[in-house]
Amino acid sequence: MMRTRQGRLLGAGLLAALAVAGAGCKKGNEGSGGAAAPAASSGAAGGGAPARAPAPSRGAPEAGQGLLLAAGRAADLRVTPDGLKATYLLDGQKPRLDGVPPQMLLGKLYVVGVEGGEPRLLGESVTNVPGGLLFTKDSKHALFLTGYNPASQSGSLNVATLDDAKAEPAVLGTAVSYMLPSPDGTMLAFVDAGRLKLGALPSGPFTEVAGEVSTAQFTPDGKTLLIKRRLTAAGGLAAVSVEKPEAQPRKLADQVGDYAVSSDGKHVAFQVRSESVRGLYDLYLADVATMKPKRLAVASSVFAFSPDGKWLGRTENGKPDVPGDLYVGPADGGPGRKLGERVGSLTFAPDSTAVGFLEKWDTTAGAGLMSVASLPDGAPKQVGGRVPNFIWGSDGRFVAFLSRFLKPEYSVDLMLYPLGAEKAEKVHKGVFGYAFMPGNAQLVFRTNCIRNGRSCDFKALGLPPSGEAQTWMQGIFSYKLSEDGQRVLATYARMDSDTYDVAVYDVKTQARKTLDQGVQVPVSFAGKDDSRAMYIIAQGPKSGVYSIPATFEAAAQK
Repeated sequence: MMRTRQGRLLGAGLLAALAVAGAGCKKGNEGSGGAAAPAASSGAAGGGAPARAPAPSRGAPEAGQGLLLAAGRAADLRVTPDGLKATYLLDGQKPRLDGVPPQMLLGKLYVVGVEGGEPRLLGESVTNVPGGLLFTKDSKHALFLTGYNPASQSGSLNVATLDDAKAEPAVLGTAVSYMLPSPDGTMLAFVDAGRLKLGALPSGPFTEVAGEVSTAQFTPDGKTLLIKRRLTAAGGLAAVSVEKPEAQPRKLADQVGDYAVSSDGKHVAFQVRSESVRGLYDLYLADVATMKPKRLAVASSVFAFSPDGKWLGRTENGKPDVPGDLYVGPADGGPGRKLGERVGSLTFAPDSTAVGFLEKWDTTAGAGLMSVASLPDGAPKQVGGRVPNFIWGSDGRFVAFLSRFLKPEYSVDLMLYPLGAEKAEKVHKGVFGYAFMPGNAQLVFRTNCIRNGRSCDFKALGLPPSGEAQTWMQGIFSYKLSEDGQRVLATYARMDSDTYDVAVYDVKTQARKTLDQGVQVPVSFAGKDDSRAMYIIAQGPKSGVYSIPATFEAAAQK
């Protein structure tokens, strides 16, 4: 099931993921496989020598080559959705509480323009816990928690208007554990001392709509707010109208597990603890307009709506250690068609024309048979074995997946299946992370990794395949793609310190230019049309937040 709760405050135990998450890339670059390692980006396959990792030398430029936006010990750098501003924590300190992971920090939150200007202090004792700082989609407002208490995982909720430097942040709540702006950025839902409040940004008024709430989620159209109750309130799921909140939320069920909303906002599917199969959940479906649920499947562990909201895939009749069989039917709950047995995961193609799934799932091995089926009535086809994961291209034409081969020696290899082909083809042996370029121009991946995955070759296979994959860069650690897929920010792990060099790579010309040295990951694109790179230097006398031109022409002139 693929349901994202953007505003959820994760428990402190989950913060260990922060250190790894920062090394990923912008668009699905971590096609998890073998060893989950960061990846790199791509462009048109072509000739020429691959760009190699820069070797530290006496003539190499020193750290701090970009525009210094803020000096000092900075952390948790984030770029607003429009790319024009960035926030960061300054002088972060680990909370004085036993059991707090080392990644957790509390610091002063600042915002600054990516092309320069005076940094603006937004708040103090702000946390870097996921969900503790959010931007509205339109980049007009920043929502953040000050005075964060790790023990209660709550703080004072502040809202700051980012395009008005003179406006003081407003405090909306004092014991907030969860917050979430609506998809269009006009409304805000937050949980204050267990009470869910809803109102218009930035100043409300905010109406209390329910108690004993843990999290909430807007439907994609922003018209309905789904409410998940705390376990002390039976873990129920309810709904309330955003425009005219009811006196009592419309209850759907108690003992609810996960849930998902169709992209058109018309249907919600949710799990309810099964009364017939101990330890599992039954799947229910409700029309958002009427909120009258009906049971669709018994012992269902995996379910998802197609991106267009037309189809609903779900497993049925599973057992505690055995996943159920996959059925795909209309999103309104009509009869489903059986496609696979013992299915451990499923993902619809981005254009909703096909579905991929891993069947005959081996829980111990964490792998299954790769199968695909065209919709609405294509026959399922098995195209790979011992598959731990897979991804679709930007449409339903290609599926890439990792397959574990045992002979003649153990290897985790990258496979590619063009929908409708007779069989999948092997792209490369020993792959660590893979992704499709925008528009399915290429399939890119990291391979030949050394230094525990800190130095890898970056290769690209043109689509449709017409030869061997081309080596574009060598020795990279991580990468990020520009929105147009024509430039790459690649990082290289240094040998002399726990820092990285960052370079910009031109997909079309395959030229490369080092931007700076001794930076921390992650490095982000920023500015109009991803024209700049943002990063932090955390060691040495030039510590601070930096911005540098990331278009290749500008980098070449630097």
